[in-house]
Amino acid sequence: MQTFLPFPDFKQSAAALDTDRLGKQRAEVLQILRTLVIPEFGRLSHPAIRMWMGHVPALTLYGLAMVDEWESRGNPDKLRADITEFAPQAAHPDYAAKIPMPQWLGESDLHLSHRSKLIQKDARFYGEAFSGTPAGLEFVWPEPSIDLIPEDPEEDFLWVVRSAHTGNDPEKLRTVGLPAVGKAAAKGEASAVGSPAEDVEENAEGTAKPARKEPQRLLKKPTAKRKRQEETFRTLPGKTPVLVPLEDGHTLALGRVVGRPITLDDGRFGRNFELSQVLERSDLANPALLQDPRVFFPVPDPAL
Repeated sequence: MQTFLPFPDFKQSAAALDTDRLGKQRAEVLQILRTLVIPEFGRLSHPAIRMWMGHVPALTLYGLAMVDEWESRGNPDKLRADITEFAPQAAHPDYAAKIPMPQWLGESDLHLSHRSKLIQKDARFYGEAFSGTPAGLEFVWPEPSIDLIPEDPEEDFLWVVRSAHTGNDPEKLRTVGLPAVGKAAAKGEASAVGSPAEDVEENAEGTAKPARKEPQRLLKKPTAKRKRQEETFRTLPGKTPVLVPLEDGHTLALGRVVGRPITLDDGRFGRNFELSQVLERSDLANPALLQDPRVFFPVPDPAL
C-alpha cells in the first residue's frame, strides 16, 4: 500500500504515473481513507496510513487528482463519489485551496525516495522521466504529529442496521434483520447425495455418463466481531432508534425497533421496525461512515 508522490504537487504526481499504477492509486486512497475514518476497518500501523493521519481532506484532494488524471486518459471511474464523501470541500476549487497540507509535503528526501522507488518498479517507464535519481533508495515514511484512532461514538448515536432485502421504498419496510454471514447453500445441498437417476446424464451418443455435481459451498462461520454485532442487535431494547440504509445507497429509513425479537420468513433473527422519517445520506454529519462494512454499527445522531 502506498500513495506515490514523486512531486509535491498532486496533479503533477498523478500525471507522472503509468496508467496501471495510476488506476490502483484510486483504490489505495479509498482504502487509506476508510482506515483513517472508520473504526475497526484496517491496519492503522501501516506507514502509508500513518503518514496521512490528521490530513483526511488533503488525502481526499490527492485521490481526486488521481481520479481526474485517470479519467483524462479515457478510463471509466466508479470511485470518485466514495472518495469525495470523506471531504466534499476537496471537490470545490475555492475550498480545496484552503485545505491544510501535511507538514512533510515538499520535503525533498521524501519525493526523491518515491521517484527512486518508481524507477525500481518500472525502470523502462520511469528511468528517463526521473533521470539523475539515485537508485535503490528506501521510502521515507513521515510520522504523524499525533495518533488519531477512529472510535465508535459512545453517546448521542444511532445504530445502523444493514438489513437484507430492504428495497427502495421506506414505507414498505416492516422488519429488519442482519444479512447472512455467507452465501446461501447451493440448491439441493441439504441432500448431499441424490438418487442414482439424478446422478447421471446422457452424452452425445445417448449413453449414460456420470453427471457433474454442483460443488458444495462451505457455509462461512461468523467471526468474533460478527458475533458481537449479532448479540448487540439481538438484545436491543424495544423502541431503540435505528437507521436503515436502503438499497439505492442514498436513502435512509430512520425508525425504531418495536416489540420482541422475531423470526423472519427466511429463518433469520429479526426485529419489527416502525418508520419515523426518511433521511438522505447527506443528512449525516459524516456520510462517509456509511462506507463501514460492518452490518451493525453506531454513527453520530444526525439531529445533533
